[in-house]
Amino acid sequence: MRKLGREPQKLETLNLFSLLQSGDGSALYDPANRQSFLAQVDSGLTRALDSEATLHGIRVQSMFQAMVANLDHVRLLKEEDAGNCYYQSHDEIRVPDFRVITDNGEAWLLETKNHFSKDPMRRYRIRTADLEALARYAGLVGTPLRLAIYWAHWNQWTVNDPKRFTVDGNYSQIEFIRAMKENEMATLGDYRIGTTYPLTLKLFAAMDKPRTISQEGIVSMQIGNIEIRCADVLLEDKIDRNMALYFMMYGRWEYDGGRIERDQEGLPIAAIHTSSPAEPTPNQGFEIVDSLSSLYSQHYNSLTLEGSRVLRLNLPEPATFAPIIPRNWERKQLPLWRFIQRPNFD
Repeated sequence: MRKLGREPQKLETLNLFSLLQSGDGSALYDPANRQSFLAQVDSGLTRALDSEATLHGIRVQSMFQAMVANLDHVRLLKEEDAGNCYYQSHDEIRVPDFRVITDNGEAWLLETKNHFSKDPMRRYRIRTADLEALARYAGLVGTPLRLAIYWAHWNQWTVNDPKRFTVDGNYSQIEFIRAMKENEMATLGDYRIGTTYPLTLKLFAAMDKPRTISQEGIVSMQIGNIEIRCADVLLEDKIDRNMALYFMMYGRWEYDGGRIERDQEGLPIAAIHTSSPAEPTPNQGFEIVDSLSSLYSQHYNSLTLEGSRVLRLNLPEPATFAPIIPRNWERKQLPLWRFIQRPNFD
């Protein structure tokens, strides 16, 4: 997807300066206004950085935007919750995070939510009053509302219709199993991927360079050639190789930890890394690696988190990453099974 050009360093800074200016009519160029602005920014940033929940919420919102752009299955993706909003209503409204226009021309408003709990089966809950305020905005602009929930423990995204949440006191809620059953992520281009196994990366030592293994087991060698295989089939196409590496790095299969192949003199000739499903299904012949959204989210997490600590809120140009599987991909050597889940509302 293409990104609409803007000048955030200039325009957004000026907008924020205008927003935080005092209402006493003082001049735009008054040095006191600049000092007041910088002090307010410093104070606000300090409070935000001290709030772990705020940081994770903003990071997950940015991750969703980047992930949908990378899926490359919508015509338009835009931040909805930006700029001033005036409305005629005695009841509160809330503006959702994003507006999307899907490939089939359907419009959605999307509110992203990060659901983290030590109990992996704990239901996602939102205040009913907040949900009603989001729904009022959606009604005013005549666009259906959906909640995009990131189930952090499972590294899974679901898109759900809030009208199907159950009300319990002051909260509306949905359990993970039902959220998955009614998941509408496929509308945004998501699907689950399967392939044959194992996936193997073999790094051959350059035989004309020094090769050693110390008494402590530390291997020193320069890499000459690289082979990537899927179920012993050598992958020679660049896109196939990139996809296989992506599956190995960010998929759910288990990594064997790597091993060293040696020659008769005990010197290293190759380093071999293998990923395989933990419990293969008998006689099936392939296994699910993960969904596109989970693969990308795991990649995004690796670049923005250090353990549970937020290192970055977003990436400079996340939509410029090559799509995991190009839309016009044609099979060369890497076999793929693609499973598109349709929501079950029965």
